[in-house]
Amino acid sequence: MTAIGTLESVWRYPVKSMMGESLDRGFVSFSGVMGDRVYSFVKRGGNPGFPWHTAREQPSLLLYKPRYKNAIATAKPAHLEAAQGMAPGINPLYPDPEQFYVEVETPGGEIYNLEDGAFLEHLKTLTNDRTLKLNFTQRSQFDCRPLSLFSLQTQDLLAKELDMDIDKRRFRANLYVKWHDDKPQLYENQLIGKRLKIGKMLEINILERDPRCKMITLNPDTSEANPEVIKHVSHVHEGFAGVYGAVLVEGVARAGDEIQLLDS
Repeated sequence: MTAIGTLESVWRYPVKSMMGESLDRGFVSFSGVMGDRVYSFVKRGGNPGFPWHTAREQPSLLLYKPRYKNAIATAKPAHLEAAQGMAPGINPLYPDPEQFYVEVETPGGEIYNLEDGAFLEHLKTLTNDRTLKLNFTQRSQFDCRPLSLFSLQTQDLLAKELDMDIDKRRFRANLYVKWHDDKPQLYENQLIGKRLKIGKMLEINILERDPRCKMITLNPDTSEANPEVIKHVSHVHEGFAGVYGAVLVEGVARAGDEIQLLDS
């Protein structure tokens, strides 16, 4: 095994398209980071293959701050060690649905319980869309793949190319990584088809480059759009930035974990 970098941070997004949160550690299952995008808003009458109401339609969603009321329970299954002690790949028991309850702080400072219906009414009034409904699953509602990875080197490259500050949060990744200094630019693209080990147990397979959309144009602090970001990524990088992965062996990921390349 060859050490190729370190895990800079682990992120999850309790509500799809809302603000994310950085974790000191998080359980990464076959369906992704536990607690990632377990809530979403679904609209009727749109594309049945992509029914989500997201910041693409309502950029201000990025400014809403969701918080788990039981943050400890949603970071790692209570009996994870017992499951992993039996064999790699044994699925641990997830927390009960009520342990995933979320409160949301609006950009104006109001606090709502996401599950009691008042927030949904707030959102319907704000968007003038009476078809919206809240959707919940313990196992994540990602667009394409269960895990996304983005490197700080790619962040720096785009900042240099665009001659502007680039916040890594624009790319809404689960795993932000820092490759060792001897690695080339866009090194993650060379890892497609390769297996990586992160920390003591987690193993992932890098599947493909991540095709980007309007989301990366949105400033995570203001929700203002800068179309030049997606134009540049489209023209210079074929529309891709970062990579998608799948989990081969579940495990806990921690900021600072060493990343090792399992395939030559």
